[in-house]
Amino acid sequence: MERKLSKASRSLTPSAIQELSHLAQRCGAINLAEGFPDFPAPPHIKRAAVAAINADLNQYRHVQGICDQLAVMMKQNHGLDGDEVLLFDPAYETYESCIILAGGIPVNVPLEPPHWTLNVDKFMKSFTSRTKAVVLNRYRCFGEKGKDGEEEGTVEEERGKKRKRWRRKKEEEQKEKRHT
Repeated sequence: MERKLSKASRSLTPSAIQELSHLAQRCGAINLAEGFPDFPAPPHIKRAAVAAINADLNQYRHVQGICDQLAVMMKQNHGLDGDEVLLFDPAYETYESCIILAGGIPVNVPLEPPHWTLNVDKFMKSFTSRTKAVVLNRYRCFGEKGKDGEEEGTVEEERGKKRKRWRRKKEEEQKEKRHT
């Protein structure tokens, strides 16, 4: 089974929460690290699921070739492997593995305790020519300082600048194609 997994999948290790969950299970401790519902699913959701199964709403459409062509096009237009994705740290644990599995490189931007605020200078210095995305997560659950939205405004401004640079680059590429 191990040989069938991709190199990226084999390189992943259990997250801290997964390790603690397994340890809690072995010790019989109460797991406070993950949210498991302790109530039944609402009846209308159960009925809708059963109705979908009974109606045979379980088929994928035929897409042979479409996914491969889309992957080629996305790689040509946007790059993929080695692209950097900025994550505010602490971040939701799964973000990093998803970025790695997609061929990206997670770049952690540390938030400053005790109120987990964003240091704008550190954030701006985190951008490189390989940066393609910033994961915006609700890190405010750790503290309430900074309600003025300064951090989010900074992220949005930088995103707008990157979008403008990307559009200019694409326009230049289109002009070059027309002249050749």
